[in-house]
Amino acid sequence: MRVVVGSTNPVKISAVKESFSLAFGDVEVVGVDVDSGVGPEPIEEDAVKGAVNRAIKAMEMLPSDFSVGIEGGLFYLHGRYYLAGFVAVMRSDGLMSTGTSGWFECPQKLLRRLLRGEELGEIMDEITGRKNVKKNEGAIGYFTRGIVDRKELYKHGVLMALARFISGDLWPG
Repeated sequence: MRVVVGSTNPVKISAVKESFSLAFGDVEVVGVDVDSGVGPEPIEEDAVKGAVNRAIKAMEMLPSDFSVGIEGGLFYLHGRYYLAGFVAVMRSDGLMSTGTSGWFECPQKLLRRLLRGEELGEIMDEITGRKNVKKNEGAIGYFTRGIVDRKELYKHGVLMALARFISGDLWPG
């Protein structure tokens, strides 16, 4: 089975490989560089749109058994802002399923900057004094001191989106 990911970020590719391997065994996972069609730090519906766009464009670029789009974003719920990853998984016949990673509350110190359109990865590089935090532990890894890293967060989202395909005949409808 071949899976194409709409990103060249090694964290996203690794999360997809580990998730698909759990569900289906041996898989080949390839990342391709695609444009999400949304801003650098998508908010709410734009995160959903970005993930779907990535899955569609990845499949167009490299036809495979499945394609995956992952888009981190900022979501508003009950008076609070949360950070999460939205995931779209598309099968070669065009059937799509979606899911999300776990959500964590966005620190107020970051919120103003994110709402102005700054990218979380760049802010985290500045806070940590390191480069490419988003290609390593991510914000969640920094805030949990490594207990949960970005790959584990995204694996959850990929598996949630895969539920439809894993379940087969058990899926309602």
